Amino acid sequence: MLIYAVNLIYLLFFLLVYLQDRRRLINGFLFFILLMISGLSLVMLAGETGNPFLFFLLVIIAMAAVLLLFTGVFIILAISFYSAVNLLRKEGRSKANLLSLLVGIGILLWLVLGMVSFKNVEINDVLSVIMLVVNTILLYLLLVFSNFILSSFIYGIYRPFFRQDYMIVLGSGLMGGNRVTPLLAGRIDRALKVYRRQADKKKKPPMLIMSGGKGGDEQIAEGEAMKRYALEQGIPEDRILVEDQSENTYENMLFSRQLIESREADMKHLHILFSTSNYHVFRAGIYARKAELKAQGIGAKTKFYFWYNALLREYVAILAMHKKTHIVCMLILLVIVGLASLLIHHPDIVTQFI
Repeated sequence: MLIYAVNLIYLLFFLLVYLQDRRRLINGFLFFILLMISGLSLVMLAGETGNPFLFFLLVIIAMAAVLLLFTGVFIILAISFYSAVNLLRKEGRSKANLLSLLVGIGILLWLVLGMVSFKNVEINDVLSVIMLVVNTILLYLLLVFSNFILSSFIYGIYRPFFRQDYMIVLGSGLMGGNRVTPLLAGRIDRALKVYRRQADKKKKPPMLIMSGGKGGDEQIAEGEAMKRYALEQGIPEDRILVEDQSENTYENMLFSRQLIESREADMKHLHILFSTSNYHVFRAGIYARKAELKAQGIGAKTKFYFWYNALLREYVAILAMHKKTHIVCMLILLVIVGLASLLIHHPDIVTQFI
């Protein structure tokens, strides 16, 4: 009974933390712990009741976990090259589009080095040390990536109530210097879907804030181009505001907040939503929190090959937010793993210092 009580208490604790602020990376870690405790509770319940359905469910979960453990790296390898080929063919060659290709090449090199190291583990100690360092760093990056994915997943569960006061649409570059791209059109359309659903429920539709400044190669500000697109979709001009000074996501949130503050005496009870691409929602939410903007996000769907590469970019950006912390954590982990390896493979050296 103790494990069930712990599970229930922890579930309530997780919901309290999650609902307080969905935009934190710690939520992914807390959710992982919830999954582990819930899994242990299921095992205990299956053993106590002998329920065949629970046994079947646990077997399926265990088989899926084992299958993923042994094939996961090859699945990621295949997806990386699939994404890279489609990106280069359909979107053109750019640094931003090369990330999935670099990940695929990196995995291939890791597999080759791993096989060479395994075959020559006692012949080439230098290679073994290199693989130990590489594997330790990759393990850390994988753990951080898993936490990022879990945090993004549970944040994406959010579904907005149709009582929004403001909707912010985040810009993402223009086509030909003055027209919205299909990606940006998707963000606007996602916002307009909520706008129309709210209006259909006989409620006052939200004010739309088109947020995006003018890039060096653009003829007009992204916010202005987005407004033109919304007008073409039949949205009244008096329901559209333009924020045309921002140059990045943080400024999107900050300047949009300032625009709302200039119109509202009190923001405490406002309901604010932002619309962006699905891969970008979680990081945009983090920037909203940094800008002290109480807003949740929704994401427009993107094609899978583009989504995967963009998700990797988001992960790199998340790492860059706290790069000093991650470097320190990796160094500590390297020291711990190095000492453990030394103790296992060369205990005589360790005993000399004891």
